[in-house]
Amino acid sequence: MLKQYYLISILIILLSGCNLNDSSHAKNSDITKEPLTWLPNAGNATAEFNPDFPFLQFIPDLDLTGLTNASQGRELFIAEWTAAPGTRPLLDGLGPLTITSACSDCHLAVGRATSLNANGEVGVGLLFRLGNPFGHSDPFYGGQLQTAATSGNSEGQVSWAFDENDKPIFTLVTHQLALTEGINLGPRLSPQLVGIGLLDLVSDNDILSREDVQDLNSDGISGRAHWHTINGEKMLGRFGWKAMQPTLRHQSAGAMQQDMGLTTSLNPTEPCTELQTICNDQPNGGSPEVSDNSLAAINDFLTLLAVPERRISNQDEFDQGARIFANIGCSDCHQPTLTTANSDKYPLLSNQVIYPYTDLLLHDLGHDLNDNVKEGDAQPSEWRTPPLWSLGLIEKIKGSRFLHDGRATTIEEAITWHGGEALTANNNFKALPAVEKKKLLSFLRSI
Repeated sequence: MLKQYYLISILIILLSGCNLNDSSHAKNSDITKEPLTWLPNAGNATAEFNPDFPFLQFIPDLDLTGLTNASQGRELFIAEWTAAPGTRPLLDGLGPLTITSACSDCHLAVGRATSLNANGEVGVGLLFRLGNPFGHSDPFYGGQLQTAATSGNSEGQVSWAFDENDKPIFTLVTHQLALTEGINLGPRLSPQLVGIGLLDLVSDNDILSREDVQDLNSDGISGRAHWHTINGEKMLGRFGWKAMQPTLRHQSAGAMQQDMGLTTSLNPTEPCTELQTICNDQPNGGSPEVSDNSLAAINDFLTLLAVPERRISNQDEFDQGARIFANIGCSDCHQPTLTTANSDKYPLLSNQVIYPYTDLLLHDLGHDLNDNVKEGDAQPSEWRTPPLWSLGLIEKIKGSRFLHDGRATTIEEAITWHGGEALTANNNFKALPAVEKKKLLSFLRSI
């Protein structure tokens, strides 16, 4: 479906003040214009910025009396799960193959989980998909590496080092089988969960209206939807680095299975292949180990998380940064606004204009960001546009990294690795005068 340029651009200009369709991508455009008009960046889900607790806080003034599941979901999210049989039946069933024992180990309230650590060690904030450029997973280890175990040996550990081009190279160290020839390690950095519930409420039509698979407008951008067939139903992917999960419920269930070895009604089996016996050798915590009620509670918790407000010290410079962001082409993929659909369950979040700076579509980002692992219909060099809101808060945290494999330590580094459909925007960024580059980066750190 061709991007509905005229209607969408008019709406976004009115709401966000960003001209998404300036085909000139001028590097020296007039950026001293009238002040832009901005709505709260997450509508009713916008929260006052709290430097001591920027993430994982509830929407302010939320009436939880009718949403008691959300509070229970928070407890399940931060709880340490244990192997079965455990003294807490609600929280047992962990493993036997895992990456971590708590959701909050990878999704922190104050920053980003560690990834590329010193001495070649890999932290819990970086997991590894296993596959080849044709979409085949490893016949022994499956589609994801589990680096911990509740009993016996894990599948292995990964070490890393930078190559001559400052690209991280990963090596599996294991006491079990070597990876099958042609199978690669696909690193996936764990994201903050900023506004993830709002993205779940965006309609498929809003996302599909931005698609331009054949690049019919000849702007070099051909974002496309990632479709999946689940239990016979065609569903639009929107979560994860490759848009592999269609809903927040599927995303949570998938992470529980692959990262914690917990079964749900959506994923009723452990993350073992037919060649691995460890899952059958260990007791489970029920069938499934995470009930539908518990999964719904976690979903409520994630849906009702607030998004920190913008941190703007100079409104005029912020507006100039927004215009530069649009003029050099960044907003062609990182589109400023989406709109949530009507929601009977979450009426407070219905029909909200939000500013996540994503189109939730797949884009080819070129050779340098190709990890030789195909997932679903997403090619190795294709990535879902990651949201940018609260990006500056993440950068401030010591040890934070960016891009799918954590190679970038700053926002500027992350931009300069972009290729493929984003190469023109990258070149435009590099050619900016220093003062305009500073305003752009300041804008990105404030949204």
